[in-house]
Amino acid sequence: MRRKGYTLIELVATSALLALVIVPSLELTRESLDLGNRLETRATMTSLCIGKLEEHLALGAIDLSETTSSGSFASIGHSQLRYTVVRSQDAADGGITDRLMAVSATVWDDTNGNLSLDSDEPSITFASKIAKTWTYTSEASGA
Repeated sequence: MRRKGYTLIELVATSALLALVIVPSLELTRESLDLGNRLETRATMTSLCIGKLEEHLALGAIDLSETTSSGSFASIGHSQLRYTVVRSQDAADGGITDRLMAVSATVWDDTNGNLSLDSDEPSITFASKIAKTWTYTSEASGA
């Protein structure tokens, strides 16, 4: 009487074929998760950078005050993300004294935790300018 079933060789061959398919699939899944995390971090960095730029455009429009500001976003759960904002009227930065201010915001993922932007850390920078106008001045003074 002959038994119905698989031989050991058939089981080993099937296992080897499955391993050849599953191992690359797992690697691809891991890479796609890593890419998704990087894209999510970049999208967050972009939103936070735009927010800081808009905040400092509004503050600078009041009186064209120059400043450099930096910090982190730990208060909203992103302690590894840091920022620097520069408001300048210097011609080298694109400003004109008492007439035009350049504002630049940079957000970066401080992966090594040294509180400074390193060349290998991902960063996003946005910049804009503010002109001294009668409208901004009168709104700031409450007139």
